Amino acid sequence: MYPYDDDDRWSYAPPAAPDRVTHLVFVDGRLVDTWREPAIGTEWEPVALRHDREALPPQPPPPAPHERVAQWLAGVCGGRAAVDGLTDEPLGDDRIDLPTEYPDRTDRERVEATADLLDAVAERCFDAETSYAFRHALLALWAEDPDVVTRAASAAHVAGGICWAVGKANGLFSPAGGMRVGVVQEALALRSPASGYGGTVRTALLGFRNQPVGHWSRPAGVPDLLVLGRCDLLLGVTRSRLLRIRDRARAAAAAA
Repeated sequence: MYPYDDDDRWSYAPPAAPDRVTHLVFVDGRLVDTWREPAIGTEWEPVALRHDREALPPQPPPPAPHERVAQWLAGVCGGRAAVDGLTDEPLGDDRIDLPTEYPDRTDRERVEATADLLDAVAERCFDAETSYAFRHALLALWAEDPDVVTRAASAAHVAGGICWAVGKANGLFSPAGGMRVGVVQEALALRSPASGYGGTVRTALLGFRNQPVGHWSRPAGVPDLLVLGRCDLLLGVTRSRLLRIRDRARAAAAAA
């Protein structure tokens, strides 16, 4: 016997259906019997369901398009304050230095090997600004969830995941962009899709921030960008697009 076998806290019984149908029996105009029973499974069930629908409060109106766009921008950039402070200046090479101290030698080797691979992929497939976005992502992972860096099968898997997440966040890969993800996989000699560990990287970068709008409900008229909630991973050209969207949404809100 387990210690909680006799504990009522662990017992469960489904709630009984309420007796919503009342039967009245009259003989010669006199009430002689009455009983109640649930509506479920009877000919009166559709009536009970209709009554339930009538009792529901009215649905709130759907948010206006500019409100949905503002919510999407907040998710992409990391909050409304980040949207307010958005600029289109290209990422620079400031604040991209690797840490100088690590818990042990293997951690240092993993971080440095990943950084070298990211630099090589950026030089071969992208540009200097993209390499800065890659480095920001690596530093963010190391600061917020270092296990994602150290427990991956290899440095190439971490680098591939970062390339995939940052690339999707900036619309660089098809169908949003013109590059195939396979180019990155080939550059890193990965046998598995970069998106495999990319999902782990994305979850770590997003952290516990709210993601108010998912891919399935992305507002019309906005680019298909992976939501990471970090402006420091967005290229200047991406933020320029977001600025135009922000200004259009605010103009629509002002005119509403």
